[in-house]
Order: sequence, then C-alpha cells, then structure tokens
Amino acid sequence: MKSSLDGSVASSYDVENEKLNEAHLNTPGHSVDEGYAWVILAISFFVNFAGLGIAFSAGVYTPVLLEEFNGKKEAVGLIGALYIGFIFFAGPVSGYFTNQFGHRATIIGGALLATLGVALGAAVSNVWLLCVTVGVVGGSGTSMIYIPSVTILAEYFHKWKAVAFTISAVGIGTGTLVMPLYLKWAIDQYGRRGAYLMTAGVILQVVVAGFLIDRTQTQIQNRKSNFTLKEQFASICNWKFISFLANNFLFGLSTTIVFVFLPDYAELKGLTKIQAVYLVSIIGISNAVGRLLNIPISLCHCNNGIVYAITCALSGVVVCVINIPVSENEKTFIFLAFACLMYGLMFGIQLANLVVVTNYLCQDRFLNFALGIAMMFNGTGSICGSPVAGLLNIITSFESKN
Repeated sequence: MKSSLDGSVASSYDVENEKLNEAHLNTPGHSVDEGYAWVILAISFFVNFAGLGIAFSAGVYTPVLLEEFNGKKEAVGLIGALYIGFIFFAGPVSGYFTNQFGHRATIIGGALLATLGVALGAAVSNVWLLCVTVGVVGGSGTSMIYIPSVTILAEYFHKWKAVAFTISAVGIGTGTLVMPLYLKWAIDQYGRRGAYLMTAGVILQVVVAGFLIDRTQTQIQNRKSNFTLKEQFASICNWKFISFLANNFLFGLSTTIVFVFLPDYAELKGLTKIQAVYLVSIIGISNAVGRLLNIPISLCHCNNGIVYAITCALSGVVVCVINIPVSENEKTFIFLAFACLMYGLMFGIQLANLVVVTNYLCQDRFLNFALGIAMMFNGTGSICGSPVAGLLNIITSFESKN
C-alpha cells in the first residue's frame, strides 16, 4: 500500500497484499466487506466495550482508593496511569504476539492475563502491589486484547475499512459510558475488592469473543507476517510517522490525568460522588457520539490527518478550560459537564482516526507493528501523566499555603 494522507478511505495495495486479499476472498467465511467480516466487527466492538471501557473508567476507583490509602494521590494515581499506560506501552509486544500467533490466540491470552491481574487486585492491600497487579498485569493483558481486535479489521475490510475502524472505536466510547455506572454500583454494593472481582468477570467474557474468530484467519495472518524487523522499522522511519509518535506521547501525558483524576477533582470542587461519576459517563456518551460522527467524516473523504490534528488541539484547549473556577456548585457541575461533553467529542473523533491515520502512514502488513509502536509512545506519556499531575498538585498546594 502506498502511504498517504490524502483523505481517501480506500488505499492502494501492493502485489503481496493483493494476493493476500484474494486468499481472503477465496477462503470460506472470510469474505472482505461482507458476510463474516461483520461478525468480526461485532467482536471487535465488544472487545473494545469490555476491555477498553473498563480501563478508561479506572478513575471511578480513585476516591475509594484515596480513602483506603490515606490520600496518597501520587501512588493511587499511578495505579490508573499504569493500567491505561501499559495498554499502550505494551503495544509492540502485543503487535509481535499478533504477528506470531494470530489475532485469535492473542485476544484469548490477553483476556486471561487481564482477568488475572484485576482479580489479583482484589486480594492485595498494598498500593504498590495494586500498581503491579491491576496496573502492569491488567494493562498488559488489555493491550493484547486491543491491538489484534483492531488490526484484524484490516484483514476483513477494504472499501469500508475506515468505517469499520470507527464502529469498533465506538465500542470504547460506549464502554466508557456504561462502565463507570456499573463500577460505581459494584463498589457501593460490594466494596473495592468485590468490584475488582466483578470487573475481572466482565473482562473474562472477552475470551468467549476471542473463540468466535475463525482459526483459518490465523493461517492467512501468518502468511502475511513474513517480513524482517529491519523492514518493519524502515516502514516507520519517516518524519510524518515520527511526528505522529511525538503527538501520541504528549496526548497520552495529558489524557490519563483527565480519566484518572476527574472524579476526585470534581469532589474537591464540591460535587457529590455520583455527580463525579456522571462526568465520566458524559465523556463516555460524547466519546461514542464523536466516534459515530467520524463515520460521515470518513464517507465524505475528509482528510483524516487534518481532522485528527484539529481534534487533538481542541481537546487540549478544553482541558485548560476545565480549570476555570466557578463559584456555585450547581454552576460548577453544569460547567464541568459541558467541558466533559466537548472533551469527549474531540477525544472520540481523534481516537476514531488513530488507527486510520496509522494505517495511512504504513503498509497494511506492518499495521500491527506500527500501531504497537504508536501505542508505546502513547503509553509512555500515560504512565508519566498521573505521577506528574500528583507532584504538581503537591507543589501547587505547598505554594498556595505559603
């Protein structure tokens, strides 16, 4: 495929990719853009709903964890930062596993690993052990769920590829809408430990979804993955992709702060716990709407790269606006709700274009590797984000007292 950012949804395939697509068409149950392809899209949607929806709802745990661990914001913030961060940071490893073992095996293995990590979180009482179990193990498993569930769409869609990527991404927004309410209910009913077990149970359902992927797809993927590490790195060694990596780092740095600390920030502004949860759900609703809006954007052949850049900039502006002080609690909730609405819209459109832009910048056969590298830079920023926010909070609190 010739890499471009000309706004065209369809892309040119090289000779090898054409042969592989022909193999797809001639393999029973693997027709491109029709039939079983839509089952694969439904699986991808559910995997994003369950796996990523929970990850981006991690902030719901923050108030109860702060209470349990005596307000250690920098340590508690690291749990959510590692959870979200390792989804992205472990991207290259997840991409490697996908190339070596196929989408089916990687999704199933990742779901089992993420389930184990979150379930172990229910058994530990040390904040640093939570960082390891829920953060590192749970996040790494979720990464192994996410990458193959997205890149598999390139195997089943050609004409409708950008639309398929967008619909899959809507699963994350829908999950971010539903999961905060579910987790808040689970925490209220069963406490932090019980809620972690219930969270693990939801992630375990991804194993079932993984088994629905046909084994023959792995054989096609293995044929497509016959390339060297040198070829992979050569595919991303250009100024456009390097700029894209820098963007991913900076975006990860800022985004994790919002998702991890928003509920606690809202409570500090005088809002109730349920209002704080509603703010996360508002991001989820608008996130899903933003991803859906990307469908007509893709169908109109808009320049996805420009759309991605604009929404990145606007989401940063909204985060700055969130810090504007508002006097009354009622007005504070309305103001923050509107800010979260706008942030979710920008965030949704941006993430819906993340895989599309990555695919424009590399050949189809290198998508697992390229997306993994982009996610690693995003994850590095995510891991740094919450500790940096916690330290800034301590510094600014100290200065205000003096």
